[in-house]
Amino acid sequence: MRINTLLCAQGALLNIRHFSLYITILMCSACTTSGQLYYVDTEGSEKLGCEYEFVGAPSVDEYAIEYALSLCAKSIVKKGGVIKEEYLLKIDTSIPLPACGKIWTHDLAKQQFNSEQISKKEYGYIVANIDMGFAAINECAHNKQINKD
Repeated sequence: MRINTLLCAQGALLNIRHFSLYITILMCSACTTSGQLYYVDTEGSEKLGCEYEFVGAPSVDEYAIEYALSLCAKSIVKKGGVIKEEYLLKIDTSIPLPACGKIWTHDLAKQQFNSEQISKKEYGYIVANIDMGFAAINECAHNKQINKD
């Protein structure tokens, strides 16, 4: 038997390169967190309100999904839609402001998280805020939070 082949469970030979590719794909798919939110519109039809997917940081992506779905839920309800997941309406989606004159970036958020200046939940919310295109320069406002509600 050649070194670059393996016997798979079904008895077929599997090339190591293919095996490595399979493992890589499997590992990458495990790094994806996603969520959907359905609602009932004013005519009584069920519709998909939003669908989000965050890739790369499973430990905080669950919070990114929570943030995105909460903002989506609040928007749907403001427009007259009805959702089942009412807990999403009660989530405080405010995030800390970056330093004066700064904008949240993935690098800045990661740095702040690694130095324990922001929590895992805040990091996830900031990641979603950035990815959703809401990040803005802090003009040194007097309040200490960005509230997207």
